[in-house]
Amino acid sequence: MSSLIGKLAWSNIRKRKSATVTLFILIMIAVLLLNIGLTVILKLNSFQQEKMTELRTPEISAYFPKDDYLEEYEELVDSYSYTESWENEAAILLADAKMKYGQTDTTVAFIILNMDTPRTKGLFKTTTPLGSKDADMIYLPYLFHVGSGYNLGDTFTFVYDNNSFSYTIGGFIEEPLLGTLTNGALKVFLNDEGYKQLGERLGTEAQYSFLSADLTDPSKDVKLEQMLSERIFASGSTDQFQVMRAEVGLEGNRVFVNLLAAILIVFALIMVLISLIVIRFQILGHIEDNLTNIGILKANGYTSWQIKNALLLQFTSVSIIAAIPGGGLSGLVMPLVGNMISSSIGLLWPISFEGVSAVLSLVIVSGLVLLVTYLSSRRIRNITPITALQSGILTHNFKRNPIPLETSRVNLQFSLSLKALVRQMKQNMMIVLIVAGLTFSSIFCSILNFNFKGDTSAVIELVGIERSDFLLLPKNGDLQQGKFTELEAMPGVEKLTVLDSMVASIKNTSFMLRVSDDYSKLETQTIYKGREPIYDNEIVISGVIAKLENSEIGDEVPITFNGVTENYLVTGLSQQISQLGMVASMTGDGMRRLQPEYTPLSINVYLKEGGDAQAFVKDLEARFPKQWNITNIRETVDSTLSTFTAAVSSMTAVITVVTIIVVSLILYLVIKTLILKRKREFGILKGMGYTTFNLMTQITFSLFPVIVVGVALGSIGGYFFSDSAFVLLLSSLGIYNVQLAVSLPQVLLLCAAILVVAYAVSMLVARRIRKVSVYDLIMD
Repeated sequence: MSSLIGKLAWSNIRKRKSATVTLFILIMIAVLLLNIGLTVILKLNSFQQEKMTELRTPEISAYFPKDDYLEEYEELVDSYSYTESWENEAAILLADAKMKYGQTDTTVAFIILNMDTPRTKGLFKTTTPLGSKDADMIYLPYLFHVGSGYNLGDTFTFVYDNNSFSYTIGGFIEEPLLGTLTNGALKVFLNDEGYKQLGERLGTEAQYSFLSADLTDPSKDVKLEQMLSERIFASGSTDQFQVMRAEVGLEGNRVFVNLLAAILIVFALIMVLISLIVIRFQILGHIEDNLTNIGILKANGYTSWQIKNALLLQFTSVSIIAAIPGGGLSGLVMPLVGNMISSSIGLLWPISFEGVSAVLSLVIVSGLVLLVTYLSSRRIRNITPITALQSGILTHNFKRNPIPLETSRVNLQFSLSLKALVRQMKQNMMIVLIVAGLTFSSIFCSILNFNFKGDTSAVIELVGIERSDFLLLPKNGDLQQGKFTELEAMPGVEKLTVLDSMVASIKNTSFMLRVSDDYSKLETQTIYKGREPIYDNEIVISGVIAKLENSEIGDEVPITFNGVTENYLVTGLSQQISQLGMVASMTGDGMRRLQPEYTPLSINVYLKEGGDAQAFVKDLEARFPKQWNITNIRETVDSTLSTFTAAVSSMTAVITVVTIIVVSLILYLVIKTLILKRKREFGILKGMGYTTFNLMTQITFSLFPVIVVGVALGSIGGYFFSDSAFVLLLSSLGIYNVQLAVSLPQVLLLCAAILVVAYAVSMLVARRIRKVSVYDLIMD
C-alpha cells in the first residue's frame, strides 16, 4: 500500500516539476534564515555565560580614581555580607582618547591594565597573540579586529592630552563586559614594561583602581552596585567612574544582536507562510485540474485517505529534502553572521553546526507544511466518481460576465487582461498577500537602515544618549556658575545643559538616576507619557520601573540615595534601552533633597549649526588649560552606531534580494500554471491573429495590477506601521513608543525596484507562450 502512495506522490511531483522546484527554493531559504535566527537566539545567552565562566568575569566591575577614599571603598566591598571574593588592581584611565576606528576619527575611554599583574578575575586571554612581548605591544578588544579591521602586528595610534601614543597590536582579547563601545571604557592591556612607561608619562592624574567582586548570591549584586556607586559619588570626586553589574553589561551587548535575530526569525516565518500559501495554491490547483483523474482513482479502489496521503508525502518530503541544504547553507553563512555578532558582543563567536536549531527549524517547517497540506486536501473526500463525470458542470462559472467583450468600450487587449484578472481572483489574493508581506519586510528593514545610517535621532533616543556635541567633566573642583557663564559666551556655543547620572533605589529596586535642571533644553527626550519633572518633589520613572513597582503617573514613590529617603510625585514615564530600562529623572533641586551639597558634575555643550568642533576644543584648552576631560559625543555615538550599521545594511540587502527572488519565483509559478491551463485558449487567440507579444502583454497586464496592489499595501503598511513592529520587537526591553525617521524617496525607490523587476520577470516568463501553436492544438 505504501508503495502505491509513493508512486502516486512521485507522479504528482513529475507532473509539476517547476512548482516543486519553486517550493524547494522557498523552503530552503526559509530554513536557512530560520536556522540562523534560532541559532543566535538559543545560543547567545549561554555563550556569554560560558565566556564569563572561562574568563572568570566578575559579577561587579568598577573603576574609580585612586584617591584617599580607596580603603573605604575596599572596606565597603569586603564587609558586604554577600561578597564571596574581591580583588583590586592598579589601572590607567584615558577618559578621552582619540583614535581611528574604521573610516572615522572617534573618541573613546580606555581602562588600561597590566597583563602581567596576578589576577583571579577578568583573566587576560588573547586570540593568536604575536610571539614578541616588546614594551610597545598593546592588546585590544576583539571588537577592533572584526569591527574596525585592525590585524595582528598593525600599528595602533591614539592621541590623549595632546600627546600621540603608538603601539604594535600584539593580540586581541575577549572581554564579555568592557569589550564593546556600549558599556563605558574599553578594557586594554599592556605588558609590565609598557604599563609602567605609560604610567610615568601620564602621571598621577590618570591613576585609577579597577575592582572586581564575586558574590555568594548573584541576585544581591544590585545592592552592592548601589552602595559602592553612592559612596564614590558622596566622596565629592568629579573624576569619571563606573560601577557595573555583569547582567547589565551582558544585556547591553546583546540587545542589538537579539533585535537582528528576531527580525531574521520573523522574516523566515514570513517565508514559511509564503511556502504554505504556495502549497495551498498548488493543492487546490491540483484538485481542480485532476478532478476526473481523482474520480477514476476512487472508482479503481483508492480511498480519499490514500490520495490525501500521497499529497502529504509529496509536500512533506519536498520540505524535508529542502531543509537539509538550507541547514547546510546556514553553516556557510554563519561565519559572516558570526563577525557581526562578535563586533556587537566583543567575543569570538564559535562557528559550529547547531543541531538543536537545525532540528527545530526542520520540525517547525515540516509540521506547518504537514498541517496546511492536510487542511487543503480535505475537499478530496467530497469527490466521487459521479462528481468526476459531471466535471463540466462543477467547473462551469455561472456568475455574470463582468466585462462582456461585445459591449466593452475599452481596448480589446486590455479587456481580455481585465477578464483574466477577475477570473483568477483567488490566485490574485495569494499574490497580493505574498507581495505585501515581502514588501513590508523590505520597507521595514530599509527604514531601520535609514535610522542607523541617516537620521539617527530615533535610535539615539531609544538608547538614551543625550545628543550634545561635547561632554565636559572638570578635572579638579566643582562646576561653579562662573564657568557656565564663560563657556556659554565662547564663540560657536549655542547652549549648555547639565545631565548627571548616579545610582539610587526605589524600595529594593536599583536604577540609574538622571539629574538635570531643565529637561526641556535636552535634545534627547525619552518621556513617552506625562511630562518631565519641574519641581523638587517630582520624578519621572521608566515604564520598566513603573511595572515592577506597580506605580503610575500621580503616585508617590520613595527614592533612596546614600541612606536618605524622600517621597517624589511621578509626573511621567520614560523609556530607553540602556541600563535595562531602569532609569529615572529628577531636577537638581530634587537631588538636593537627598544630598544637600549636590552640585552639577558635568556639562553638555551644543555648538551652533556648522560650528567647528576642533576649533572649539582648541579654544577651550587655551582658555581653560588642563581643566576638562573632553568627550566628543557625536564621534562616540557615530563609532558606536558604526558597529551595528554594517549588520543592518547587510540584513537589509539580504531581505531585499530575497524579496525580489521570491516575487520572481511566484510569478514564474503562476504564469507557467496559467499558460498550461489556458493553452487551448491562447492557441485559439493565436489562430485569430494575436501575436506572441500581444499574449505576453495580456498575461502581464492581468498580473501586474495585482503586484501593484501588493506593493502598495506592503509599502503603506511599512510606512505607517514600522514603528509598531519595532515596538513589538523591543517590548521586552521596556520600549513602548517609537517614532522612526522615514525617507519617502527611499521607500518609493524600493517599491519602484520591486515593480520593475516584477514587470520584467512577468514578460520573460510569459515568453513561454511562443511555444503554443495552432498546429499543436489540432494534432492533440
